[in-house]
Amino acid sequence: MATSLRTSPFVVDKPVDNSSSTNDKEMMPKIDKSGRFCSPRAARELALLIIYASCLEGSDPIRLFEKRMNARREPGYEFDKASLLKYNHMSFGGPPVTTETVEEADELQLNDEKESAIEAEVLSAPPKLVYSKLLLRFTRKLLVAVVDKWDSHVLVIDKVSPPNWKNEPAGRILEFCILHMAMSEITVLGTRHQIVINEAVDLAKRFCDGAAPRIINGCLRTFLKDLSGASMAQTSEANEKVEV
Repeated sequence: MATSLRTSPFVVDKPVDNSSSTNDKEMMPKIDKSGRFCSPRAARELALLIIYASCLEGSDPIRLFEKRMNARREPGYEFDKASLLKYNHMSFGGPPVTTETVEEADELQLNDEKESAIEAEVLSAPPKLVYSKLLLRFTRKLLVAVVDKWDSHVLVIDKVSPPNWKNEPAGRILEFCILHMAMSEITVLGTRHQIVINEAVDLAKRFCDGAAPRIINGCLRTFLKDLSGASMAQTSEANEKVEV
């Protein structure tokens, strides 16, 4: 999966994220004055979908992102910006739901169909119509970070992920993409660890199934523990050299 991803000379600046908890994210404005998404969650969703698509296609995620950015709209295409207000970034699957009547089941199914239609419309729309310029820059920085660290993080993910995931990698591409993006945001963009972990877990709740959120949480915490240990070892080695 790593062979198709290449590095880029794009320079990564300071990340745009000052959220610290789920409550903070809920309080942040969802739409800016131009009527486009302005929450960092939306940028991470877009980056994740680009990385996932690039893995399936065997293409470069940055080039795929640029392709989507520059794609011409089909004649007569119109995007309903009202769908952005209806789109729910925090909609999670959850356990099976039991209904008492056929009417309740039909209503639940109808609501699910409406949410799916809104999601399809938003995620398939031209990015410039959906995301603010700030978020599009942040998305590109995430993609550049992922590409830059892909080969080294493949080895890390192989170390921290459970055996059953490694035995069926084709069925866990999305989960691995979340890990790649989270690890790269920590090591390259320098976003606070807890923010990244919370976001990764929420993305897993939204787009993955089963125990993925819990496993991704554990993988990232093991990654941070190893990262901290390696940093301390390097500091100790540097001090020893100075003393000598």
